[in-house]
Amino acid sequence: MAGGSANAMETTGVGAAREAFDRAAWEDAYTLLSAAARTDPLEPHDLRRLAVAALLTGRDAERDDAWERAHHAYLRAGDVPAAVRCAFWLGFNLLLRGEMARGGGWLARAERQLEACEQDCVEQGYMRLPGGFQRFATGDIAGAYATFAEVVEIAERFSDSDLEALARHAQGRALLRKGEIRQGTRLLDEAMVAV
Repeated sequence: MAGGSANAMETTGVGAAREAFDRAAWEDAYTLLSAAARTDPLEPHDLRRLAVAALLTGRDAERDDAWERAHHAYLRAGDVPAAVRCAFWLGFNLLLRGEMARGGGWLARAERQLEACEQDCVEQGYMRLPGGFQRFATGDIAGAYATFAEVVEIAERFSDSDLEALARHAQGRALLRKGEIRQGTRLLDEAMVAV
């Protein structure tokens, strides 16, 4: 009987939300995780799932809230690198929306926390991306390309396909800006395959 109720729990609530997330049913994952969050606190990984589902269903405010809640939940759990990654995504998305002060604040917080934890982790690559984008925006295309190449190396070392796709896409854009159309297009195509 206990086994039957455990299986029933997995088909509703958080279990069903995780299953929907794993099969990329973003609307279902968002709906189920949001409902679960109204009755019980979500675990940090589930808050991260909620943020991604909100992102992929166009819910900016809900996405930002979920990234912030996930950040704080990971900090309470002692997982600083995961908290840094949440702060990165929150800050990065805010910057993309033009909220420079809030976005920059979250990235600065993430950078400070990453420095304090002194841990070799993939989040070091995520935190180098904003510097590369800043170099790109100010016209230092060679510097931006070099930064993105460092990020690719970190992504490969930690087998992080998301970070690698972001960095290769940025490298491709830098090459296009330098006029190296063929090589730039090749990197953009490679990044799109990963996506």
